[in-house]
Amino acid sequence: MPTPYPRPALHFGSDGYRGVIGDTYSWEHISRMTAGTAGYLRDSGAETGAPIPIGYDTRFLAPYFARAVYHALREEGFSPVISTTFCPSPYLSFTVKRMGAPMGIMITASHNPACFLGYKLKGPEGGSALPDVNKAVEDLANEAEPDYDPESAFAFTQEYDEFDLRDEYTEVMKGYAGSALTDGAFDLTIDFVRGATTHVYLRTLKSLGLEFAAIHTERDPLFAGGKPEPTPEQLEELTGWVGAGSETAFGAAFDGDGDRLGLIDESGQFVPPEDIYAICLLHLVEDRNLHGRVIKSVSFSTLIDRVALELDLQVIEVPVGFNHSTKELLQAGTLMAAEESGGFGFGFHLPERDALLALIIVLSAMTERKAQLHELRERIAERFGHPYFHREDIPLANMAQAEAVRQRVAIIRDNPELAGIQTARISELDGIKMIFPEGFLLLRFSGTEPLLRIYCEHKAKNQEKELIQRVREFLFQS
Repeated sequence: MPTPYPRPALHFGSDGYRGVIGDTYSWEHISRMTAGTAGYLRDSGAETGAPIPIGYDTRFLAPYFARAVYHALREEGFSPVISTTFCPSPYLSFTVKRMGAPMGIMITASHNPACFLGYKLKGPEGGSALPDVNKAVEDLANEAEPDYDPESAFAFTQEYDEFDLRDEYTEVMKGYAGSALTDGAFDLTIDFVRGATTHVYLRTLKSLGLEFAAIHTERDPLFAGGKPEPTPEQLEELTGWVGAGSETAFGAAFDGDGDRLGLIDESGQFVPPEDIYAICLLHLVEDRNLHGRVIKSVSFSTLIDRVALELDLQVIEVPVGFNHSTKELLQAGTLMAAEESGGFGFGFHLPERDALLALIIVLSAMTERKAQLHELRERIAERFGHPYFHREDIPLANMAQAEAVRQRVAIIRDNPELAGIQTARISELDGIKMIFPEGFLLLRFSGTEPLLRIYCEHKAKNQEKELIQRVREFLFQS
């Protein structure tokens, strides 16, 4: 008798599971994760009658996978509810908290390419499930042998218990915006990247009385061949809209599931996440008189440290993955948390990234300070200086190459002079981070994709790119 093909182990990355649709992401994978989720809920004492909200993004088959999860949870004796529309992740987190649910499930791959889909867990606190929860679900999923039937998810006659808290979410956002936001006259274009944000954020922004132009509001599971990620490479069209507008025109963009924000200022320049963080911090502390701890990922700029030092705020550095920031945001006295990739969370809201709220805070800062976006950036540079930051994501072709690169990373850790770094303090909080007087270099492997990420910050312009190039040549030498 032939030996059955072994099941590959499921591995949760920094924020849930992600895989390629039809390959490493199929009903077989999802059914095991759903069984693991149900097992965790039972083990943690969750009441079967409690609602479990399920959301989904605009990717290929995402609504059907969400419905299949719904039916599987019903088989397990739980009471799931599914979104009435495509659902940003922060909106699902809001729903979990507002409904008093023990957990939420988000079917999304966030900013990843269109061929990916994912399975994110949201905790009862209203944010990414904490690392120990993800690990517990992962372990149970790898032990599970479920036998759910996904066929009912494709039946058009099925009825579902649904949730729609868009009005409640809008009212909360109105409270954070205040009256000052409607006083501003903005020449703003917002890119909805053909993702889930169109179906919640667009409605909320209009309810705020904000005037703006909206682009890419249509659904496209292929994202026009690009990635739904607010990076300079993906925002060239938005930059064109800004350039074609008035002298005060600027742009904003979300990622595919609405937890990351990108900005293009009036000069057509991409606004790096550290500038957004600084703008928000200065506004919250100096204009709104709020204070508290500041959380940042290990890959984030030291600009945040300098701003926090002047504002007399404590800085806590955490590993990459917002579930680590979630844990800190749950602590009393935390003002704000953010990650280098453009996710911003606020302690007065939920322990979760929310790109819409981050945009509202930035617009409020522009209104309160009577300044354009580029002027706020110039003031920050004059007041705190500004280091130069660069990141490269390098694909790993196969396991052999990945292992060879890992070995060379260990060599650089022990011999930083090979990268041109004479003296360095080493941190292994997440990856290998070499901290030196002029900046830092961080090497870490992605938890969701076959990639090595290299981050570098340097006081001198172009030195960050040259340092990454030297390291890359050493790591990938033939």
